[in-house]
Amino acid sequence: MLRAQWACRVCREELDMMDARVYPELCRPLRAVPLLTNVLARYDATHARELALYRSWLAVALAEANEPEQAADVAHQVITASADMTSDRTAERCRVVLRRLLDHDDVPEVRALLSEHGHLVTERESLGR
Repeated sequence: MLRAQWACRVCREELDMMDARVYPELCRPLRAVPLLTNVLARYDATHARELALYRSWLAVALAEANEPEQAADVAHQVITASADMTSDRTAERCRVVLRRLLDHDDVPEVRALLSEHGHLVTERESLGR
């Protein structure tokens, strides 16, 4: 009943996104992937910031599901989309994704991504933030 009171103001995509973000935290990233993929397939492309954020959660879920090649591809999309944004949140999500991919630096696609964009992680950390 409580969910119904506030859920009526939230679109289906946002509800699915909330559900999907929980699964990696519960060590069930494979449950998040289809939810995130479905949300992204039907999400309005004019909402670039939200798409970048949603893709960042997909990239992390894929990395945690031991799909580093796909995670690197999605991470590249996130970083590319975020490059022209002035959003601290998308910038931080890029760093989160890159940090998560560090565990897979033996994978060529991940290594290439980190070679190109790894400075995004070290720049922020070297500034003491």
